[in-house]
Amino acid sequence: MRKRISVFIGGEHREPLVKGPSWLSKLGTLSILYVSVFLTRIGFGSILIIFPIYLNIPASMSSLAGIVTALYPAVEGFSALPVGTFVDLRGRRRAFVAGMAMISILTFLIGLSNNLVLVGSAHALEGLAAAMVTVASLTMITDLTVKENRGAGMGGFDLANLAGYGAGMLLGLAFSHIFASNLGYSFLVVSAVMGASAIFVYFALHEPVHSSKEQRSLRGIYETFTGEVIGILPVWFALTIVLGFFLFLPRLVKNAGVTDLAQSAPLILLALIVLGVGAVMFGRLSDKIGRMKTMLIGALGELGFLLVLPELFQRLIVIQPGTPLIESYNLVGPIIFLGGILFFLGSALIPSILAYIGDKAAKEFRGSAMGLYSLMLSGGIAIGTVLAGISDDLGGVQAVFYSAAVIFGGLGLTSAWLLHKQQALARRIADTNVPVRVLSKSSVA
Repeated sequence: MRKRISVFIGGEHREPLVKGPSWLSKLGTLSILYVSVFLTRIGFGSILIIFPIYLNIPASMSSLAGIVTALYPAVEGFSALPVGTFVDLRGRRRAFVAGMAMISILTFLIGLSNNLVLVGSAHALEGLAAAMVTVASLTMITDLTVKENRGAGMGGFDLANLAGYGAGMLLGLAFSHIFASNLGYSFLVVSAVMGASAIFVYFALHEPVHSSKEQRSLRGIYETFTGEVIGILPVWFALTIVLGFFLFLPRLVKNAGVTDLAQSAPLILLALIVLGVGAVMFGRLSDKIGRMKTMLIGALGELGFLLVLPELFQRLIVIQPGTPLIESYNLVGPIIFLGGILFFLGSALIPSILAYIGDKAAKEFRGSAMGLYSLMLSGGIAIGTVLAGISDDLGGVQAVFYSAAVIFGGLGLTSAWLLHKQQALARRIADTNVPVRVLSKSSVA
Protein backbone atom coordinates (compact mmCIF):
# COMPACT_ATOMS: atom_id res chain seq x y z
CA MET A 1 0.00 0.00 0.00
CA ARG A 2 1.35 3.42 -0.90
CA LYS A 3 1.95 5.79 1.98
CA ARG A 4 0.07 9.11 2.02
CA ILE A 5 1.96 12.03 3.57
CA SER A 6 0.24 15.20 4.73
CA VAL A 7 2.38 18.34 4.56
CA PHE A 8 2.00 21.51 6.64
CA ILE A 9 4.42 24.29 5.62
CA GLY A 10 4.46 27.98 6.47
CA GLY A 11 0.99 27.98 8.02
CA GLU A 12 -0.49 26.47 4.86
CA HIS A 13 -1.89 22.96 4.72
CA ARG A 14 -0.77 21.29 1.52
CA GLU A 15 -2.65 18.51 -0.27
CA PRO A 16 -1.55 15.02 0.78
CA LEU A 17 1.19 13.59 -1.34
CA VAL A 18 1.56 9.98 -2.39
CA LYS A 19 4.88 8.33 -1.84
CA GLY A 20 6.35 7.59 -5.25
CA PRO A 21 6.84 4.13 -6.72
CA SER A 22 10.15 2.33 -6.80
CA TRP A 23 12.72 2.99 -9.53
CA LEU A 24 11.90 -0.42 -11.07
CA SER A 25 8.23 0.51 -11.39
CA LYS A 26 9.20 3.88 -12.90
CA LEU A 27 11.47 2.13 -15.41
CA GLY A 28 8.61 -0.16 -16.43
CA THR A 29 6.26 2.79 -16.95
CA LEU A 30 8.93 4.68 -18.91
CA SER A 31 9.50 1.64 -21.14
CA ILE A 32 5.80 1.36 -21.93
CA LEU A 33 5.68 5.09 -22.59
CA TYR A 34 8.63 4.91 -25.00
CA VAL A 35 6.99 2.00 -26.87
CA SER A 36 3.75 3.99 -27.07
CA VAL A 37 5.54 7.05 -28.44
CA PHE A 38 7.38 4.83 -30.94
CA LEU A 39 4.12 3.35 -32.24
CA THR A 40 2.53 6.81 -32.49
CA ARG A 41 5.43 8.22 -34.48
CA ILE A 42 5.29 5.32 -36.96
CA GLY A 43 1.97 6.76 -38.10
CA PHE A 44 3.30 10.33 -38.29
CA GLY A 45 6.45 9.22 -40.14
CA SER A 46 4.55 7.35 -42.84
CA ILE A 47 2.19 10.28 -43.32
CA LEU A 48 5.17 12.62 -43.69
CA ILE A 49 6.29 10.69 -46.80
CA ILE A 50 2.87 10.04 -48.31
CA PHE A 51 1.29 13.44 -47.63
CA PRO A 52 3.13 15.54 -50.28
CA ILE A 53 2.26 12.99 -52.98
CA TYR A 54 -1.30 12.49 -51.78
CA LEU A 55 -2.09 16.22 -51.83
CA ASN A 56 -1.24 16.43 -55.54
CA ILE A 57 -0.45 20.17 -55.40
CA PRO A 58 1.51 21.47 -58.45
CA ALA A 59 5.22 22.18 -57.99
CA SER A 60 4.59 25.85 -58.79
CA MET A 61 2.40 26.19 -55.68
CA SER A 62 4.88 25.35 -52.91
CA SER A 63 3.44 28.12 -50.73
CA LEU A 64 0.03 26.38 -50.70
CA ALA A 65 1.66 23.06 -49.85
CA GLY A 66 3.50 24.75 -46.99
CA ILE A 67 0.29 26.28 -45.64
CA VAL A 68 -1.61 22.97 -45.72
CA THR A 69 1.28 21.20 -44.01
CA ALA A 70 1.44 23.98 -41.40
CA LEU A 71 -2.21 23.54 -40.35
CA TYR A 72 -1.28 20.57 -38.16
CA PRO A 73 1.44 22.27 -36.05
CA ALA A 74 -0.56 25.52 -35.95
CA VAL A 75 -3.55 23.84 -34.28
CA GLU A 76 -1.20 21.89 -32.03
CA GLY A 77 0.30 25.19 -30.90
CA PHE A 78 -3.03 26.90 -30.23
CA SER A 79 -4.25 23.96 -28.17
CA ALA A 80 -1.02 23.30 -26.28
CA LEU A 81 -1.65 25.42 -23.17
CA PRO A 82 -5.28 24.26 -22.67
CA VAL A 83 -4.12 20.69 -23.14
CA GLY A 84 -1.36 21.25 -20.58
CA THR A 85 -3.93 22.45 -18.05
CA PHE A 86 -6.12 19.43 -18.84
CA VAL A 87 -3.14 17.13 -18.27
CA ASP A 88 -2.48 18.73 -14.86
CA LEU A 89 -6.12 18.56 -13.76
CA ARG A 90 -7.46 15.38 -15.36
CA GLY A 91 -4.40 13.18 -15.72
CA ARG A 92 -1.62 12.31 -18.13
CA ARG A 93 -2.83 8.88 -19.24
CA ARG A 94 -6.32 10.06 -20.13
CA ALA A 95 -4.99 12.75 -22.47
CA PHE A 96 -2.45 10.39 -24.03
CA VAL A 97 -4.97 7.66 -24.86
CA ALA A 98 -7.58 10.14 -26.14
CA GLY A 99 -4.99 11.76 -28.41
CA MET A 100 -3.95 8.46 -29.95
CA ALA A 101 -7.57 7.46 -30.56
CA MET A 102 -8.28 10.80 -32.27
CA ILE A 103 -5.26 10.40 -34.54
CA SER A 104 -6.52 6.99 -35.63
CA ILE A 105 -9.99 8.31 -36.50
CA LEU A 106 -8.74 11.42 -38.32
CA THR A 107 -6.16 9.46 -40.34
CA PHE A 108 -8.97 7.15 -41.44
CA LEU A 109 -10.94 10.17 -42.66
CA ILE A 110 -7.93 11.45 -44.64
CA GLY A 111 -7.71 8.09 -46.40
CA LEU A 112 -11.28 8.33 -47.69
CA SER A 113 -10.51 11.16 -50.14
CA ASN A 114 -7.70 13.53 -51.15
CA ASN A 115 -10.13 16.43 -51.33
CA LEU A 116 -8.06 19.39 -50.16
CA VAL A 117 -10.71 20.71 -47.75
CA LEU A 118 -11.28 17.31 -46.13
CA VAL A 119 -7.58 16.50 -45.88
CA GLY A 120 -6.69 19.97 -44.61
CA SER A 121 -9.43 19.94 -41.95
CA ALA A 122 -8.61 16.46 -40.66
CA HIS A 123 -4.89 17.22 -40.75
CA ALA A 124 -5.49 20.37 -38.70
CA LEU A 125 -7.51 18.50 -36.06
CA GLU A 126 -4.68 15.98 -35.81
CA GLY A 127 -2.72 18.86 -34.35
CA LEU A 128 -5.00 18.85 -31.28
CA ALA A 129 -4.51 15.10 -30.91
CA ALA A 130 -0.75 15.49 -31.29
CA ALA A 131 -0.70 18.14 -28.55
CA MET A 132 -2.45 15.70 -26.20
CA VAL A 133 0.07 12.95 -26.97
CA THR A 134 3.17 15.16 -26.81
CA VAL A 135 2.31 17.16 -23.69
CA ALA A 136 1.10 14.10 -21.77
CA SER A 137 4.15 11.99 -22.65
CA LEU A 138 6.68 14.72 -21.79
CA THR A 139 4.89 15.43 -18.50
CA MET A 140 4.97 11.74 -17.58
CA ILE A 141 8.70 11.55 -18.32
CA THR A 142 9.25 14.59 -16.10
CA ASP A 143 7.21 12.91 -13.33
CA LEU A 144 9.22 9.72 -13.57
CA THR A 145 12.70 11.29 -13.58
CA VAL A 146 14.76 13.57 -11.36
CA LYS A 147 17.29 16.27 -12.22
CA GLU A 148 20.22 13.85 -12.13
CA ASN A 149 18.79 11.59 -14.87
CA ARG A 150 16.20 13.72 -16.64
CA GLY A 151 18.49 14.46 -19.57
CA ALA A 152 18.86 10.73 -20.25
CA GLY A 153 15.09 10.33 -19.90
CA MET A 154 14.41 13.05 -22.45
CA GLY A 155 17.08 11.54 -24.70
CA GLY A 156 15.20 8.24 -24.56
CA PHE A 157 12.01 10.06 -25.52
CA ASP A 158 13.78 11.66 -28.47
CA LEU A 159 15.17 8.28 -29.52
CA ALA A 160 11.69 6.70 -29.42
CA ASN A 161 10.37 9.64 -31.45
CA LEU A 162 13.05 9.36 -34.11
CA ALA A 163 12.97 5.55 -34.30
CA GLY A 164 9.22 5.73 -34.83
CA TYR A 165 9.58 8.38 -37.51
CA GLY A 166 12.28 6.29 -39.23
CA ALA A 167 10.18 3.13 -39.23
CA GLY A 168 7.19 5.18 -40.39
CA MET A 169 9.12 6.76 -43.24
CA LEU A 170 10.28 3.37 -44.46
CA LEU A 171 6.70 2.18 -44.21
CA GLY A 172 5.54 5.26 -46.11
CA LEU A 173 8.07 4.62 -48.88
CA ALA A 174 6.81 1.04 -49.14
CA PHE A 175 3.21 2.25 -49.22
CA SER A 176 4.01 4.72 -52.02
CA HIS A 177 4.79 1.69 -54.20
CA ILE A 178 2.31 -0.87 -52.85
CA PHE A 179 -0.64 1.54 -53.00
CA ALA A 180 0.59 3.66 -55.91
CA SER A 181 -2.79 3.41 -57.64
CA ASN A 182 -4.67 4.63 -54.54
CA LEU A 183 -2.57 6.18 -51.77
CA GLY A 184 -5.68 6.53 -49.62
CA TYR A 185 -5.27 2.89 -48.63
CA SER A 186 -1.98 3.86 -46.94
CA PHE A 187 -3.81 6.13 -44.51
CA LEU A 188 -6.31 3.38 -43.74
CA VAL A 189 -3.49 1.00 -42.80
CA VAL A 190 -1.84 3.70 -40.66
CA SER A 191 -5.19 4.34 -39.00
CA ALA A 192 -5.40 0.67 -38.03
CA VAL A 193 -1.86 0.76 -36.57
CA MET A 194 -2.69 3.87 -34.54
CA GLY A 195 -5.95 2.34 -33.32
CA ALA A 196 -4.15 -0.80 -32.17
CA SER A 197 -1.56 1.38 -30.44
CA ALA A 198 -4.30 3.26 -28.56
CA ILE A 199 -5.78 -0.02 -27.34
CA PHE A 200 -2.33 -1.21 -26.20
CA VAL A 201 -1.71 2.02 -24.29
CA TYR A 202 -5.15 1.94 -22.68
CA PHE A 203 -4.42 -1.39 -21.00
CA ALA A 204 -0.64 -1.15 -20.49
CA LEU A 205 0.05 2.43 -19.39
CA HIS A 206 -0.69 3.56 -15.83
CA GLU A 207 -0.99 7.08 -14.46
CA PRO A 208 2.27 8.10 -12.72
CA VAL A 209 2.21 9.58 -9.23
CA HIS A 210 2.29 13.36 -9.46
CA SER A 211 1.36 16.53 -7.59
CA SER A 212 -1.90 18.24 -8.44
CA LYS A 213 -3.47 21.61 -7.72
CA GLU A 214 -7.05 22.63 -8.37
CA GLN A 215 -6.40 26.19 -9.55
CA ARG A 216 -4.41 27.18 -12.62
CA SER A 217 -3.40 30.52 -14.07
CA LEU A 218 -1.00 31.68 -16.77
CA ARG A 219 0.67 33.92 -14.21
CA GLY A 220 1.29 30.87 -12.04
CA ILE A 221 2.99 29.14 -14.98
CA TYR A 222 5.21 32.09 -15.84
CA GLU A 223 6.29 32.58 -12.22
CA THR A 224 7.87 29.12 -12.23
CA PHE A 225 10.47 30.18 -14.82
CA THR A 226 13.69 32.04 -14.14
CA GLY A 227 15.41 34.59 -16.34
CA GLU A 228 17.72 31.83 -17.62
CA VAL A 229 14.77 29.82 -18.95
CA ILE A 230 13.36 32.91 -20.66
CA GLY A 231 16.81 33.43 -22.14
CA ILE A 232 16.82 30.06 -23.94
CA LEU A 233 13.33 30.50 -25.45
CA PRO A 234 14.55 32.39 -28.57
CA VAL A 235 17.00 29.65 -29.54
CA TRP A 236 14.34 27.01 -28.84
CA PHE A 237 11.88 28.87 -31.05
CA ALA A 238 14.58 29.13 -33.73
CA LEU A 239 15.16 25.37 -33.58
CA THR A 240 11.44 24.69 -34.03
CA ILE A 241 11.38 26.98 -37.09
CA VAL A 242 14.30 25.00 -38.52
CA LEU A 243 12.36 21.78 -37.88
CA GLY A 244 9.59 23.26 -40.01
CA PHE A 245 12.13 23.81 -42.79
CA PHE A 246 13.29 20.19 -42.49
CA LEU A 247 9.70 18.94 -42.74
CA PHE A 248 9.59 20.64 -46.13
CA LEU A 249 12.46 18.45 -47.42
CA PRO A 250 10.22 15.83 -49.12
CA ARG A 251 8.67 18.65 -51.15
CA LEU A 252 12.12 19.91 -52.14
CA VAL A 253 13.15 16.42 -53.21
CA LYS A 254 10.00 16.08 -55.31
CA ASN A 255 10.55 19.52 -56.89
CA ALA A 256 14.10 18.48 -57.79
CA GLY A 257 12.63 15.80 -60.06
CA VAL A 258 13.09 12.78 -57.81
CA THR A 259 9.88 10.81 -58.21
CA ASP A 260 11.11 7.67 -56.46
CA LEU A 261 11.67 8.68 -52.85
CA ALA A 262 12.91 5.16 -52.05
CA GLN A 263 16.43 6.18 -53.07
CA SER A 264 16.48 8.59 -50.13
CA ALA A 265 15.53 5.89 -47.61
CA PRO A 266 19.07 4.80 -46.56
CA LEU A 267 20.19 8.39 -45.98
CA ILE A 268 17.02 9.27 -44.04
CA LEU A 269 17.44 6.16 -41.91
CA LEU A 270 21.10 6.98 -41.23
CA ALA A 271 20.20 10.58 -40.27
CA LEU A 272 17.57 9.35 -37.79
CA ILE A 273 20.01 6.86 -36.27
CA VAL A 274 22.58 9.65 -35.81
CA LEU A 275 19.95 11.90 -34.20
CA GLY A 276 18.66 9.15 -31.92
CA VAL A 277 22.09 8.08 -30.70
CA GLY A 278 23.10 11.72 -30.28
CA ALA A 279 19.95 12.49 -28.28
CA VAL A 280 20.69 9.74 -25.75
CA MET A 281 24.39 10.59 -25.50
CA PHE A 282 23.96 14.34 -25.22
CA GLY A 283 20.96 13.96 -22.92
CA ARG A 284 23.16 12.01 -20.53
CA LEU A 285 26.01 14.48 -21.05
CA SER A 286 23.69 17.31 -19.98
CA ASP A 287 23.15 15.42 -16.70
CA LYS A 288 26.93 15.49 -16.18
CA ILE A 289 28.19 18.87 -17.46
CA GLY A 290 24.98 20.91 -17.31
CA ARG A 291 22.16 21.84 -19.67
CA MET A 292 23.56 25.17 -20.87
CA LYS A 293 26.93 23.83 -22.01
CA THR A 294 25.21 21.01 -23.88
CA MET A 295 22.84 23.49 -25.54
CA LEU A 296 25.83 25.54 -26.75
CA ILE A 297 27.37 22.45 -28.37
CA GLY A 298 24.06 21.75 -30.10
CA ALA A 299 23.55 25.33 -31.28
CA LEU A 300 26.98 25.51 -32.92
CA GLY A 301 26.45 22.16 -34.63
CA GLU A 302 23.00 23.10 -35.91
CA LEU A 303 24.15 26.42 -37.37
CA GLY A 304 27.10 24.80 -39.09
CA PHE A 305 24.92 22.08 -40.59
CA LEU A 306 22.46 24.62 -42.04
CA LEU A 307 25.34 26.42 -43.74
CA VAL A 308 26.68 23.29 -45.48
CA LEU A 309 23.28 21.69 -46.21
CA PRO A 310 22.49 23.53 -49.50
CA GLU A 311 25.73 22.33 -51.11
CA LEU A 312 25.31 18.84 -49.65
CA PHE A 313 21.70 18.63 -50.88
CA GLN A 314 22.66 19.60 -54.43
CA ARG A 315 25.31 16.87 -54.55
CA LEU A 316 23.13 14.16 -53.03
CA ILE A 317 20.16 14.83 -55.30
CA VAL A 318 22.06 13.99 -58.51
CA ILE A 319 23.00 10.47 -57.36
CA GLN A 320 21.01 7.98 -59.43
CA PRO A 321 19.39 4.87 -57.90
CA GLY A 322 21.70 1.87 -57.95
CA THR A 323 24.91 3.93 -57.96
CA PRO A 324 27.72 2.01 -56.17
CA LEU A 325 28.73 3.34 -52.75
CA ILE A 326 32.26 4.36 -53.79
CA GLU A 327 31.01 6.22 -56.85
CA SER A 328 28.33 7.92 -54.75
CA TYR A 329 31.02 9.13 -52.33
CA ASN A 330 33.10 10.48 -55.23
CA LEU A 331 30.08 12.50 -56.37
CA VAL A 332 29.47 13.94 -52.90
CA GLY A 333 32.98 14.30 -51.50
CA PRO A 334 34.26 14.87 -47.92
CA ILE A 335 31.52 17.41 -47.26
CA ILE A 336 29.25 14.54 -46.25
CA PHE A 337 31.52 13.79 -43.25
CA LEU A 338 31.55 17.43 -42.20
CA GLY A 339 27.78 17.60 -42.53
CA GLY A 340 27.40 14.38 -40.54
CA ILE A 341 29.55 15.62 -37.65
CA LEU A 342 27.70 18.94 -37.47
CA PHE A 343 24.36 17.13 -37.71
CA PHE A 344 25.39 14.86 -34.82
CA LEU A 345 26.38 17.83 -32.65
CA GLY A 346 23.06 19.50 -33.41
CA SER A 347 21.24 16.57 -31.80
CA ALA A 348 22.36 17.93 -28.40
CA LEU A 349 19.79 20.72 -28.46
CA ILE A 350 16.44 18.97 -28.03
CA PRO A 351 17.12 16.67 -25.03
CA SER A 352 19.04 19.36 -23.12
CA ILE A 353 16.29 21.95 -23.64
CA LEU A 354 13.53 19.49 -22.71
CA ALA A 355 15.40 18.47 -19.55
CA TYR A 356 15.98 22.13 -18.67
CA ILE A 357 12.28 22.93 -18.93
CA GLY A 358 11.49 19.86 -16.82
CA ASP A 359 14.03 20.97 -14.20
CA LYS A 360 12.51 24.41 -13.84
CA ALA A 361 8.82 23.51 -13.97
CA ALA A 362 7.00 23.37 -10.65
CA LYS A 363 5.61 19.91 -9.90
CA GLU A 364 1.97 20.95 -10.03
CA PHE A 365 2.50 22.93 -13.26
CA ARG A 366 4.43 20.36 -15.27
CA GLY A 367 1.68 19.74 -17.79
CA SER A 368 1.23 23.46 -18.34
CA ALA A 369 4.99 23.96 -18.70
CA MET A 370 5.19 21.23 -21.34
CA GLY A 371 2.18 22.88 -22.98
CA LEU A 372 4.23 26.06 -23.26
CA TYR A 373 7.05 24.02 -24.80
CA SER A 374 4.61 22.45 -27.26
CA LEU A 375 3.13 25.85 -28.10
CA MET A 376 6.52 27.16 -29.17
CA LEU A 377 7.35 23.90 -30.96
CA SER A 378 4.16 23.94 -32.99
CA GLY A 379 4.25 27.65 -33.71
CA GLY A 380 7.83 27.41 -34.89
CA ILE A 381 7.16 24.41 -37.14
CA ALA A 382 4.12 26.12 -38.65
CA ILE A 383 6.09 29.28 -39.36
CA GLY A 384 9.02 27.23 -40.67
CA THR A 385 6.97 25.25 -43.18
CA VAL A 386 5.32 28.41 -44.53
CA LEU A 387 8.65 30.26 -44.77
CA ALA A 388 10.23 27.24 -46.45
CA GLY A 389 7.51 27.24 -49.11
CA ILE A 390 7.91 30.97 -49.72
CA SER A 391 11.71 30.69 -49.83
CA ASP A 392 11.50 27.82 -52.30
CA ASP A 393 9.22 29.86 -54.59
CA LEU A 394 11.62 32.82 -54.42
CA GLY A 395 15.06 31.23 -54.63
CA GLY A 396 15.01 27.43 -54.48
CA VAL A 397 16.96 25.16 -52.16
CA GLN A 398 19.73 27.63 -51.30
CA ALA A 399 17.22 30.30 -50.30
CA VAL A 400 15.41 27.78 -48.09
CA PHE A 401 18.35 26.72 -45.94
CA TYR A 402 20.35 29.94 -45.92
CA SER A 403 17.25 31.74 -44.65
CA ALA A 404 16.90 29.05 -41.98
CA ALA A 405 20.54 29.65 -40.98
CA VAL A 406 19.94 33.42 -40.71
CA ILE A 407 16.86 32.89 -38.52
CA PHE A 408 18.61 30.37 -36.28
CA GLY A 409 21.76 32.49 -35.98
CA GLY A 410 19.82 35.67 -35.17
CA LEU A 411 17.62 34.11 -32.50
CA GLY A 412 20.58 32.17 -31.13
CA LEU A 413 22.48 35.42 -30.62
CA THR A 414 19.39 36.85 -28.94
CA SER A 415 19.45 33.99 -26.44
CA ALA A 416 23.17 34.53 -25.84
CA TRP A 417 22.56 38.24 -25.15
CA LEU A 418 19.68 37.53 -22.75
CA LEU A 419 21.67 34.91 -20.87
CA HIS A 420 24.67 37.25 -20.65
CA LYS A 421 22.44 39.96 -19.19
CA GLN A 422 21.00 37.49 -16.69
CA GLN A 423 24.46 36.38 -15.57
CA ALA A 424 25.66 39.99 -15.29
CA LEU A 425 22.62 40.83 -13.17
CA ALA A 426 23.28 37.84 -10.92
CA ARG A 427 26.90 38.95 -10.43
CA ARG A 428 25.86 42.51 -9.53
CA ILE A 429 23.34 41.21 -7.02
CA ALA A 430 25.98 38.96 -5.48
CA ASP A 431 28.53 41.80 -5.29
CA THR A 432 26.09 44.16 -3.56
CA ASN A 433 24.71 41.42 -1.29
CA VAL A 434 21.16 42.18 -2.40
CA PRO A 435 18.94 39.14 -1.86
CA VAL A 436 17.44 37.64 -5.01
CA ARG A 437 13.65 37.80 -5.22
CA VAL A 438 12.06 34.37 -5.09
CA LEU A 439 10.27 33.79 -8.39
CA SER A 440 8.16 30.87 -7.25
CA LYS A 441 7.25 29.03 -4.09
CA SER A 442 6.75 25.84 -6.03
CA SER A 443 9.27 23.10 -5.49
CA VAL A 444 11.34 21.92 -8.40
CA ALA A 445 12.30 18.33 -8.89
